Amino acid sequence: MARKPVATALARCLTTGRFVTSNGTTEKVQPNMNRTQGQVLEVEGFERETAIGDDLCPLCSSSEVFPFLTAPDRFHHCRELYHLLRCQSCSGVWLARPPRPDEMAVHYDDDYHRTIMTAGETYPEKRWKRHRELISRYKQGGGAILDIGCSSGAFLNTMKGPSWKLYGIEMEDSTAEKARIATGANVFVGDVADAPFSPESFDVVTAFDLLEHVYEPREFLGNVKKWLKPDGIFFTMLPNIDAWESKVFGSYWYGLELPRHLFHFSPRSLRNLMTALDFEEVLLFTSPVSYMERSVGYLVTEAMDRTGFSPAPPAKATPPNSIVWRAVRKAMRLALVKPAGHLASSANAGANIEAIFRKSASSLDERNW
Repeated sequence: MARKPVATALARCLTTGRFVTSNGTTEKVQPNMNRTQGQVLEVEGFERETAIGDDLCPLCSSSEVFPFLTAPDRFHHCRELYHLLRCQSCSGVWLARPPRPDEMAVHYDDDYHRTIMTAGETYPEKRWKRHRELISRYKQGGGAILDIGCSSGAFLNTMKGPSWKLYGIEMEDSTAEKARIATGANVFVGDVADAPFSPESFDVVTAFDLLEHVYEPREFLGNVKKWLKPDGIFFTMLPNIDAWESKVFGSYWYGLELPRHLFHFSPRSLRNLMTALDFEEVLLFTSPVSYMERSVGYLVTEAMDRTGFSPAPPAKATPPNSIVWRAVRKAMRLALVKPAGHLASSANAGANIEAIFRKSASSLDERNW
């Protein structure tokens, strides 16, 4: 699940990007006009292009496409159904006929934004400890690091220090300002395609809970590769569509997050895409993170609805806070959720993928993108 409403700003792609620097000044950046004009055409012709895209895999262009799963937006307890397709060739999964970019903002409301901000900022040192250690292991000596979709800067804040120069990209103005204040980072406000970074600017680029929200993953990753220095690393984290939890809960799995998640990756499909884009795999594993509790919550909400109750949407539901409830919840986590998560992770079927890829020093330059 993402930390911020990334796709919301696709509807704002015609606005001028802004760069919030570490000293608090704001520089305007002229958007990429070719990109902007293309997105206008893309929005106007979205249904036509998507209909064509349903016949071919948008990740590998294979025609071996078949229906995968149908589900509603369970976070908001909506009834509209969304349809996922899967490519038999590369194993990629994507949302057929997604909402247009200028319609997506309604799916990223304040309830969603609050949930994501809370998740990213809860016990940040503990939450981001492994990520910080992995970056230090595979990119020793520090350098320049860019966090795409940096939200309020919870991750970047853990990287503060003399070894790292911090940069971020964030779509929402006030959230970017929080990141700047908390971290001292230079934060660009706007679309990734309009970010004014020069080629080979960064030693590390991160995108946590982000790639699944992107309309065009190949183009996004092309920018990542362009901005990385030779031997620079890209660190990503995203839900695993082939997780055991996904198979058990089906359309009730919390990691689906329809229609906000436009693409759904497995270890195999992520490897296939990154290999096709000439990245070198450094590390890929599934973590013991679990969405079991929230998935069960979706099942409970549906059961209540079918038996005549009127449950609050999960987006607005407030969990009980009694001592008894907290004790029961902790016992369930220790007895079931954590052991199941670790078992799935050991079988490479955990709920979340964490992966590091390297830009080869001999990689083709950005002219190929």
